[in-house]
Amino acid sequence: EILVIESQSTIGSETSSRNSEVIHAGIYYPKNSLKAQYCVRGKQLLYDYMKERDIPVRQCGKLIVATDSTTNSKERLLQLRQNAIDNGVNDIEILSNNDDIRALEPNVVGSAALYSPSTGVFDSHSYMTSLLVDAENSGTTTLALSTKVDGGSTADLRGYITLDVDGIELKCRNVVNCAGLNAHLIAQKLHTNWLPPQQYYAKGNYFRLQGTKSPFSRLVYPLPDEAGGLGVHATVDWSSSNSTKFGPDVEWISPAIKNPKDIDLTPSDEKLDLFYKDIRKYWPDLPDGSLVPDYAGIRPKLYHPSISSANNAQLDFRILGPDDHGVNGLYHLLGIESPGLTSSMAIAEYVAKKVFYGR
Repeated sequence: EILVIESQSTIGSETSSRNSEVIHAGIYYPKNSLKAQYCVRGKQLLYDYMKERDIPVRQCGKLIVATDSTTNSKERLLQLRQNAIDNGVNDIEILSNNDDIRALEPNVVGSAALYSPSTGVFDSHSYMTSLLVDAENSGTTTLALSTKVDGGSTADLRGYITLDVDGIELKCRNVVNCAGLNAHLIAQKLHTNWLPPQQYYAKGNYFRLQGTKSPFSRLVYPLPDEAGGLGVHATVDWSSSNSTKFGPDVEWISPAIKNPKDIDLTPSDEKLDLFYKDIRKYWPDLPDGSLVPDYAGIRPKLYHPSISSANNAQLDFRILGPDDHGVNGLYHLLGIESPGLTSSMAIAEYVAKKVFYGR
């Protein structure tokens, strides 16, 4: 029997529902990293699942645009393309000048670009609802909403992991801690002789285009920024509404903030001028007054720039099991930020094999 414990009143109401709803191709992530492996595998699993369940999805493709003509920018594009090839993504095309770019996206300006035809957008809410239906139809899964893990223990001599859940003690053979923003906090409650990695928070603001139909038919990204994000990009909607949103940026939250509930999820108005500036680098015709606040989301990060620079492990997903902390049947999923949604089915596939087959 499987019990899904959800602290909120609905499923997927935090990180899973406050993102760009993009199916990523697997371009950015270091070769052999978990992000690279699970993104590429998850992309195919996700497209197949969308088709099987008739969930809205658009494989619209995306451009990654060099907005200046410097040699460095063009070299970064070539490095990204090679990185994609190293990850098994072999469909990336080079657009070597502005005419090539405008042939695909007439409103985009740039000196060169990469075109990724396998990138898409989808209805993440319908996806999560479908997963819930699948779980409930299995006959072995129960969902407990508005339920919190207050503590627990891994010291049971009979091999059980104990969870204290709203005053009830649960004895579990296996526990998968995939609590997103709170995953490290739950891990801290369960262990006394092992210190889990700390998660930090980075807010991402989104603004929506109003008063005009979408100027793009594909996603449009700048080169990745130095703050740890993919840049303020344009995301077309998976529906036929012709709407476009821009974001997210990267707004690091003070490491003194330990509880994600203390973070204001209102888009930061003071970011608006920066959004106009960044967007106009690839869409100079963005009209004044056309951006309105949309929503914001929080990424769980495994480093904070005010404390130290990131190493490769801190930039990757972390799936920590018995080999890491010594407790059989216990798995912690940490740092599951982008491309976490794309990777979700591949991550689940990996964890399920560990839980049920020990491999």
